[in-house]
Amino acid sequence: MKTVKKTICILTVLIITVFAASCVSTGEYMSLNDGETVIGTVQASFSYRTSFFSMKKVQNAVNTQAYIQLLEAAEKKYPGSIDIRDIMWVTGRSVDPQNTEISATGKVIRIN
Repeated sequence: MKTVKKTICILTVLIITVFAASCVSTGEYMSLNDGETVIGTVQASFSYRTSFFSMKKVQNAVNTQAYIQLLEAAEKKYPGSIDIRDIMWVTGRSVDPQNTEISATGKVIRIN
């Protein structure tokens, strides 16, 4: 009987840990280089299909999607040749069982 209770307790802690970690994961992408001047910041939110199988592939895909969404937002706000640096993203709530909301911010730089 003690073994069953101990197993249930361990499984419960494991499930809570996995759930908590999946809700607060963050990413950093495309650092600001020396000499680049920040002209503003942008934010964007999008949903991403959730996967637990290859976190590296998921991170790369979210980085790319965050960059695309932020660049589109920046092009609406800032004229000329621009790019995005210091991209930060955070996972949010689950939209549905297969999708998670991602919030991203980035710094807009002018390209010469």
